[in-house]
Amino acid sequence: MTTVQCVGIAVLDYLFTMEALPPTSGKYYATDYREIGGGVAANAAAAVVVLGGNARYVGRVGDDAAGERIVSDLADLGVDVAGVDRVAQLSSPVSAVLVDKAGERTIINYTESSLFDGGETSMAAELEGVDAVLVDVRWPAGADAALAAASAAHIPSVFDFDRPMADGGTDLMRAATHVAFSQAALAATSGSDDPATGLQTMSSKTDAWLAVTAGAEGVWWLDGGDVRHLAAFDVPVVDTVGAGDVFHGALALSLGEGRAEAEAVRFAAAAAALKCTKPGGRAGAPTRPEVEALLEGEH
Repeated sequence: MTTVQCVGIAVLDYLFTMEALPPTSGKYYATDYREIGGGVAANAAAAVVVLGGNARYVGRVGDDAAGERIVSDLADLGVDVAGVDRVAQLSSPVSAVLVDKAGERTIINYTESSLFDGGETSMAAELEGVDAVLVDVRWPAGADAALAAASAAHIPSVFDFDRPMADGGTDLMRAATHVAFSQAALAATSGSDDPATGLQTMSSKTDAWLAVTAGAEGVWWLDGGDVRHLAAFDVPVVDTVGAGDVFHGALALSLGEGRAEAEAVRFAAAAAALKCTKPGGRAGAPTRPEVEALLEGEH
């Protein structure tokens, strides 16, 4: 079974479902509420397991009740959490997530700035039995260690570049074999709002394969010097929380299984689309049979 090591942030999400997102200050009421694990790398690890792979999560949480819940939820899903560092006297990351009836969301996250300063990275670089690596932007030291180890092991590595980085993310982009941007991160980093132009601009900074996800607008990626596009799957949208994380987890899993990039993108896009049809953030991650059924239906 293919194993993906996911390195980065894990969060406890407090998810509120509302008729509409708040337009201004005031008192608002939710129609539903739940607590569920979140975070880019952690969600990707959870998605890998639900899709039938093995996943290891390596990251840092506080030594508090939220951290205990984060780790136990991942373990209950079947994610290997031996690489989690519980840091004393720091709080674990938490988010308030507001989701409206159209499935759109607003996220307010709190992460102590010192949580991801440095830290022990040996577990991030331990890749025995690992077929692919995924890293996010939150823990640069861990990401750097994991990407270097993946390069030495000659296995694919996905850098989930979902928000701008102060240093431009150049070192991590150069270390990864595959870089997948969010639309906002690509625009801010490349200086262009056009996905094709943004990808071509960033191709001068790295030899990695490059892609950008744009929600309902689909996915763009570079194939040699050409820009390819896959339209988003037409599905009823209930909740977009975690869809990007599911995409990246599915992409890393597919690459670890040996799929070519175009096939991996299609698989990942189908997984992300199906996630959007279910409520509850991470809880909506689809199974492999569900993804394969959607792909078969598109033929």
